[in-house]
Amino acid sequence: MYFGSLLFFFFLFLLFLFLQLWGRATKAAGMRPATSLELEQAAAVQVTTIDGRQVGYMRYGSQDNQAPVVINVHGSGLDAGFEATVYAEACRGLKCRGIAISLPGCGFSDQKPGRRIRDWPREDLAAVLEAENVQEFIITGHSQGTPHAMAAALAYPARCIGLGLNAPLLPTVLIQELDLGHTIGTGRTPTSASLNRYWMGWYFGVMRLLLQSLPPRFIAGVITRGYPRVKQDHDLVFRFEESMRRSVMRGVSGGVWETCQDTCFDWGVDIRQLNHRNACVWHADDDNAIAPSQGKWLAAQLKAHYRHEAEGFGHLTYCQGSYLTPEGSMLKVLLDGR
Repeated sequence: MYFGSLLFFFFLFLLFLFLQLWGRATKAAGMRPATSLELEQAAAVQVTTIDGRQVGYMRYGSQDNQAPVVINVHGSGLDAGFEATVYAEACRGLKCRGIAISLPGCGFSDQKPGRRIRDWPREDLAAVLEAENVQEFIITGHSQGTPHAMAAALAYPARCIGLGLNAPLLPTVLIQELDLGHTIGTGRTPTSASLNRYWMGWYFGVMRLLLQSLPPRFIAGVITRGYPRVKQDHDLVFRFEESMRRSVMRGVSGGVWETCQDTCFDWGVDIRQLNHRNACVWHADDDNAIAPSQGKWLAAQLKAHYRHEAEGFGHLTYCQGSYLTPEGSMLKVLLDGR
């Protein structure tokens, strides 16, 4: 019995040592550069930010430089390609220029360890707006993309003419103050300062195992579990999993930094200062990833167009079906509300 316990603890020690060394190597490797072939195959382009990083994005819809512009921002673990599939048909039908931007550390966008969301509009977004010669724009976000959209609306109040929030979340302090329910990951991941410590290599190792070594459906199951309608929608599942693959194709290090509490839940912006006259908040009542009470509060705060019916798709409700069409899209509501 004693010998068996000793072997068990020795195995755990070896496993920890392996994850620590593997994770340290993953952290040190960072993200490799994208090749021109990879960019061409993904129909993506890159632009350089003021801090010298590369930001990847995709273009779709109208090619008319005078057409209305919509910026689409994806959620955690994905890349710009997912939002491109959500809005491409609507942009074509409504004659809008669509631009989906990959967040730092995802897909073709370089990582930025320890970043704050408040800086994203003046760095990544600003570089894309300048490269595409965009003045006024509508911006939408899904899940983790929603704080970036809100930060953009705060940073560019005159230029942002529409704000769309799909399954939005709120910062931890506000959630606790107003008792607005849970969000996946709140309080359960390290801060960037703690993640930078030597002994935290194991975290990079575990995340590499989850995000890169295991099939995307393993992580996707966290969002789709309990929603048979999602599993039956093979197009939705395919688009979601393909975006997850692209997100880590240049290395998993960037995605690991993006899980930090001070990036995900402590944004450095005061959401209560947000006052946008043309806003949509769509947050399904059966969302089990982010409490629907957060969307309900935001909708009331912004006096926004609010959809919330439970349709059996949870967190992905407004990323499928009729919501991809021009007439059923959030983009149509925002265009009409200008």
